[in-house]
Amino acid sequence: MIEKHILSFLLILSISIIYKSFEINSNEVFFIRSAIPIKNKTWENYNGRIRISPKAIFEPSTLEDLIDIVNLARKNNETIRCAAQGNTVSSLSVTENYLVVVNKLNKFTVQKHSKYGWTVTAEAGTSFLDLDNALRFHDPPLTLDSEPISDSFRVSGVVATGTHGPKTSSGIMSDQVCSMKIVTGSGEVHEFSEEINKFEFNAAKVNLGLLGIIYSVTFRTQPMYNLRLTNNYVPVTWLNNPLRIKHLVKSSDGFQLYYFPYNGFNSSEDPNLHDFNKDQIVVRTWKRTNEPVSFTQQQLEQLHNTQRQTFLRIYEHISSILQSNPRAASTIAASIRTSNSSSDVYQAPDAFHSFAYQPKALYDLSSYTFKVDPDFSNVAIEFYHAIQTLYEFAKQGKYPLNYLMEFRILKSDEALLSPTFNHDPDILYCSLDFMTVIGTPYYEEFVSLIAQRLFDKYKAKPHWAKNWEFVPNVTSYISVVYSDLIKLFEKIREKYDPDNIFFDNKSLEEIFNGALSQ
Repeated sequence: MIEKHILSFLLILSISIIYKSFEINSNEVFFIRSAIPIKNKTWENYNGRIRISPKAIFEPSTLEDLIDIVNLARKNNETIRCAAQGNTVSSLSVTENYLVVVNKLNKFTVQKHSKYGWTVTAEAGTSFLDLDNALRFHDPPLTLDSEPISDSFRVSGVVATGTHGPKTSSGIMSDQVCSMKIVTGSGEVHEFSEEINKFEFNAAKVNLGLLGIIYSVTFRTQPMYNLRLTNNYVPVTWLNNPLRIKHLVKSSDGFQLYYFPYNGFNSSEDPNLHDFNKDQIVVRTWKRTNEPVSFTQQQLEQLHNTQRQTFLRIYEHISSILQSNPRAASTIAASIRTSNSSSDVYQAPDAFHSFAYQPKALYDLSSYTFKVDPDFSNVAIEFYHAIQTLYEFAKQGKYPLNYLMEFRILKSDEALLSPTFNHDPDILYCSLDFMTVIGTPYYEEFVSLIAQRLFDKYKAKPHWAKNWEFVPNVTSYISVVYSDLIKLFEKIREKYDPDNIFFDNKSLEEIFNGALSQ
């Protein structure tokens, strides 16, 4: 009997110790089954631009974890934002309260679907590298129709922010989604799909984390196929005939233009960096083919390792002289350009990820999307103008871009908060991107100037995941251009997050409040 009393006492004592160990300010308790924060109190994104110390950071590994975290937030009157690999460079993940990092949610299954054939369901933190390998070695071999440039990106971040791949016909990644499950503000799991409710699905497809925490995403797949990836180097004056762009877009699966700053610079001929007509641009196309691949997987891995070493060397060189000699730093990336064109065949996912991701190279990224004119003239004009503006800055001793400028052509979609939203499926959009080493002087001034021009001329929209918040008056501008769509989205947001558990982001609050007050 005494033994029984002792055991009971010890059991009560151990339980009280467990609860005590998770106390906050002696009043709040971090304990609802698995909703336990990690010890680390600081999180930063990939390029170090964002560094936060919220009240708690969670790393869930199951659906039950997500439900418990939301219920904990409800109990403690806290708000939630989410992150994955940290490749988002805008403030979307910033919070002072609960940060949920989904990388440990990385399971996936491939299954037959009655309507879509083979589909793959991936948890929120699944990388595209893992997804690619699972599909590649499936019987039969499968692939997604398009993917983001880096295979390290995670599923939920790509979908939530409207990230795109290189293929014009595929548009944003969310257009390949046939359903997704989200843990909403009530702590319940809701499935979104076209079959259940098309309007709500179009809100969920680019949701910016405002409907809840994405648990899983189901993508349509197709049989594995090959793409011929071709890079041609042409003079910048190639842009003088925009019908060339139109022809390549219509005759290819994907089209892209790259430009490395000042790549035609010769110090003996043009010591003041004034003549941009000597520069070249890279015309890149993807075309479906039945030809065999040009490289084995082992050869590809060797090629990617070489690319990573090259990119890191260039990044370290630029960084080392960025402050002391910004002019010299701005011409280093031109060494990537060669006079040799290339044309090789890859399996589809390898063609999408043809540039190996180098996580140690830290860049700032900005992107703006505008509707393409039928003759593509505005695409050529704006790319040419951006290069010309770069040289105008150089005349003033300013070198704001030292790595890359590029654009892609994307089809429209019906996701409400997508930069490429349009009910007309035949409308195309141009996504103009800028990439420079983090901390480059005058970068924000240069990009703001280009962005303002695109805003004024085309009502362009920024890529949510990239750096846009530095542009003057940008939140009030976005409130206007998204006004009608935000009002539609808000009806869904209010339904699934009536207590504003996920509405915890200063920029989004300004944008939504501005739009809803109009």
